Amino acid sequence: MKKAKIAATLLALSMAAGHQAHAFGLGDLTKAVTGATASTSNVSGDDVDAFIQTARQADQLINQSARLIYLALASQEEKAKHEAAIKAANEMTDVSEKKAKLDEINADTATALQKTLNNQETVNSINKMNAAQRKNLAGSAFNFMLGLMKDKELAQRSTNLVSGVSSNPMLAPKLVNLKEAVNSVSGQVTNGVKIADGLVSLAKAGNMKIMPASTSDKPVAVSEL
Repeated sequence: MKKAKIAATLLALSMAAGHQAHAFGLGDLTKAVTGATASTSNVSGDDVDAFIQTARQADQLINQSARLIYLALASQEEKAKHEAAIKAANEMTDVSEKKAKLDEINADTATALQKTLNNQETVNSINKMNAAQRKNLAGSAFNFMLGLMKDKELAQRSTNLVSGVSSNPMLAPKLVNLKEAVNSVSGQVTNGVKIADGLVSLAKAGNMKIMPASTSDKPVAVSEL
């Protein structure tokens, strides 16, 4: 039942992604979730650890990049409000409440960024940026897409991996952390598809290269200006 619920979550995710997912290679998420044909008998503890580590890397790439892109395009008032929210969240002493608040801020940032990217004024502001600002924006967009590509690979593997762990008593202690990572991938892609199409269109308008060649590409070094 729990395995089916996870698969259903990812299936709903892929359906919500719709045509946006196809723009950057996530269009086969439905097939990845429903077509679990690979063998689950060879799942190892190392496979689970690698999945969780990659999910955390993707989460960090997406959230940090979305934040830097948003700050690069936001007004001074919006920047101040965002930074105040981050500061207040980081000052929380309860770990669970702090995580929940930061997750909420990340989701809100994704929604705000989606609207910003679909605005002609944003294209105009990019054309007015200096070389360093454009380089940082392109680098942040590249890192965002890299994180999303990593999520695609994770989504394709997740159902079979959970099935393999669930059927192996020796791996039972890893199941909770694995499910948390799978849910994280779901959240990453849900927020990511709100932004990716806008980034692709913006990159074309601003003549910026933002698409990684593969998930093995290294993140670009960027700084907050």
